[in-house]
Amino acid sequence: MARISKIYRILISALMALLGFSCRNHGDVVEYGVPRATYKAKGVLVSESDNAPIKGIRAELKRDRTIDTAYTDSEGFFSLEGSEFPRQKLYVELTDVDGDLNGSFVKMEIEADYTNETLTGSSGWYYGVAEIDLGTIKMKPK
Repeated sequence: MARISKIYRILISALMALLGFSCRNHGDVVEYGVPRATYKAKGVLVSESDNAPIKGIRAELKRDRTIDTAYTDSEGFFSLEGSEFPRQKLYVELTDVDGDLNGSFVKMEIEADYTNETLTGSSGWYYGVAEIDLGTIKMKPK
């Protein structure tokens, strides 16, 4: 019985050595969770017909889900910010939700391409912050 136990111990030790198991600490830090990055997008909405700023348009930063929502102010300005799995492209969906109050406009979707934007302030699985200015966006009246 002792002989079989010794054979098993040698066999298990050999297998563990072949598979790379060891008790040595390599100083690696174990991190849990999912990599994240913060994305910011801003822009100004104006009417395509007269370049007047549009108030009350809902702007949503999206990928597979809505990340952040904001509404344009009296100057047509919006600013969005949200945390998401690191991506290079997100979308800003612009929807007229106030009816005829500030004019009626066609819903539109704009690609926010972060490919050339630098992520700043990264640490571990946090990739940092990327900002994009979409500039002046012209919305088409209905």
